[in-house]
Amino acid sequence: MEICLILSGGAARGLAHIGVYKYLTERGFTVKAVSGSSAGSIVGAFICAGYTPDQMVEIAKNVSPIKVFKPQLPPKRAFFKNEPILEFFREYLPEKFKDLKVPLFVSTTELNSGQNRIFSEGNLPTAVMASASLPPFFKPVEIEGKLYNDGGFSNDLPVEPFLNENCLKVCIDVTPLQPIRGVSNWIETVLRSFLISIRFHKREKYKLCDLVVVPRFKNLGFVNYKRVEDYVAEGYRAVKEAFSKI
Repeated sequence: MEICLILSGGAARGLAHIGVYKYLTERGFTVKAVSGSSAGSIVGAFICAGYTPDQMVEIAKNVSPIKVFKPQLPPKRAFFKNEPILEFFREYLPEKFKDLKVPLFVSTTELNSGQNRIFSEGNLPTAVMASASLPPFFKPVEIEGKLYNDGGFSNDLPVEPFLNENCLKVCIDVTPLQPIRGVSNWIETVLRSFLISIRFHKREKYKLCDLVVVPRFKNLGFVNYKRVEDYVAEGYRAVKEAFSKI
């Protein structure tokens, strides 16, 4: 069975996508193509570049947050610099979409019009950076004279490229709006507010998916990057449970 994999954004929770991919590869499924937004586009790019789940886990565990999340001082357009993230992408990913082993579709939001644009060709690291540029953390990315930022604002589950494809459309939503007891810091507050703003249009996307997988993150927030294996394990558990009900 061929799978079209649709991966939502979600900061560190996006690491759960690795667990989903691990389950699919262990069960012998073929991933025909991947689409993603924000963190989903990052994991999607690694999948389509040919990395195994174990390789992705090792990269995630070994990358230093201090190295890639460098403060922009003074913070003019964003709190963090884009360039260290871009350098990380350039180190591990092909320069062009055409060099990927599996087709990838990257969701972004054009800042002027507010419209969604899905990239599938051109410079890969730049498109992925744009898809993950959530304000106020990262500044918008210029592509072809236009500014783009986080794809979640306009299309967090970009299933559209696969609507006419003969594949099982598996949508992974790592940022459902679930009840919480509170937020621990201002970053969690910003991300929670973002989820509230996109919840209606994302729920509509569920209707276009053949299978929706929603991991449960009880004690895993958006920025616990040191708990890589916990996120991966929850993604694996959630997709295994979802397939058992088909």
